[in-house]
Amino acid sequence: MALNPFFLQGNKQEQQLVQDLTNEQIKMFGVEFIYMPRVYVKTADVLREVTSSKFDRSFPIEGYISSYEGFDSGYNLLTKFGVRSTAEMKIIISQDRYDSSIAPLLWKFPTSTYGPTGRTEDQTRPYEGDLMYFPMRDIIFEIKYVNDIVDFYQLRNTYTYELTCEPFEYTDETFNTRIDEIDDDFETEGYNVTMILGSGGEKATAYTTLTDGGIYKVDVITGGVGFNTTPTVRFDAPVNPSGNTAQGYAKMVRVGTRNFSSWGVQSVVITNPGSLYVPGSDVPNVTFVAADGVGSGAVATAGVGTAGVVGVTSMSYTGKNYSQIPSVTVGASSTDGSTTNATAIAGINSAGQVTHIHYTNSGYGYTSVPNITIGDSVEGSGTFNYGDVIKGSSSLTTAFVSSWDASTNTLLAKDLSGQFSGGETIIVEVGVSTGASYTLNSIDYNDDDAFNDSETIEYISDTSIVDFTEKNPFGEI
Repeated sequence: MALNPFFLQGNKQEQQLVQDLTNEQIKMFGVEFIYMPRVYVKTADVLREVTSSKFDRSFPIEGYISSYEGFDSGYNLLTKFGVRSTAEMKIIISQDRYDSSIAPLLWKFPTSTYGPTGRTEDQTRPYEGDLMYFPMRDIIFEIKYVNDIVDFYQLRNTYTYELTCEPFEYTDETFNTRIDEIDDDFETEGYNVTMILGSGGEKATAYTTLTDGGIYKVDVITGGVGFNTTPTVRFDAPVNPSGNTAQGYAKMVRVGTRNFSSWGVQSVVITNPGSLYVPGSDVPNVTFVAADGVGSGAVATAGVGTAGVVGVTSMSYTGKNYSQIPSVTVGASSTDGSTTNATAIAGINSAGQVTHIHYTNSGYGYTSVPNITIGDSVEGSGTFNYGDVIKGSSSLTTAFVSSWDASTNTLLAKDLSGQFSGGETIIVEVGVSTGASYTLNSIDYNDDDAFNDSETIEYISDTSIVDFTEKNPFGEI
């Protein structure tokens, strides 16, 4: 009999024994690699070209290096695109380890709301184009060929894969493996657009005056019930005919039970404190009048300041690119705190300009006109992190965040699904920093890399290679 009768050919138990011994040998003499499957994001249907791919998964797996070539200077070639390495490495991995630990995680849930996340089929072996990270030299290798019959059917089975690998050459792939040693090599590699967020704004300024005997506050005693609309706030005119009548408006709040609710007065904002009211003897009544006659019970009292009440405030410059209401600070009326300081709020329009400054308290006791300080034109909040997926509110374009400089509000992004629109809101759709939101001020689609955008080549060709200024270089003399 040709074969040893003590080893049963095709026996599952003996095949598993050989597989276990193979696994143990690789674990003893091998190196721990990081396997990264390639996910195809965009492909062309006609020629079946891959136009975009990404690496967003990583799996540790031990591998035995069976051979290596080219890890010296003799295997480095100088090309017009830089130095290219022709190094090669052959890595043997266990089929059992791959089938049980990696393959089941690759094809499940291949797509999500945010695009492809895994393979679309049950991947039974490593694919050409996938990557292996060699941590000892911080090198990423690309699998060029997978040999699945290394053992050539010992006991009628195979036990390992031999991966023929070459150094990976970056071609605009997206990396988000969440392993810093890998991702940091590709943060700003490839084509990136430069987006300026939350800049270009200009600060608004305002000026005011002082008045005597003005209304500096309105205390709401009872907000009332049943209002369908915001009632008009009316103040009695001052007894002194030379005085001015105060003006203001109500801010409302919902009152009542959940099933039956209406609106009541929450507070009164002063737009004009009036003048020449007299504390104690001439304090105006405050009434609330609903335009539709529905709603009642709102009661409020006014407080009159003797002198130095902050008067009507006007805008000297409305500012630019305000996306949210800025803060307003009014200078103090005194240093010892014996009088009341004014507090104010601002309003903005759809064009991002500050339209007005009104007062929740006009203060009193000012001996000089206070400074009005309006906050900066804040156009966003939050932060961005590498690997976040951003989205434009109007264009619905998505992109991958490469880097974020909070000091200059400069965002680099790649892998765009379309074109962003100026002035739209940029949000984080998925990622570490969900909730970040900024206004897009400008975007530059020209990459900073002169070789990537061909600006250098185009300039030289226009100025040096072909010169039409003197004669036709393709014609006769």
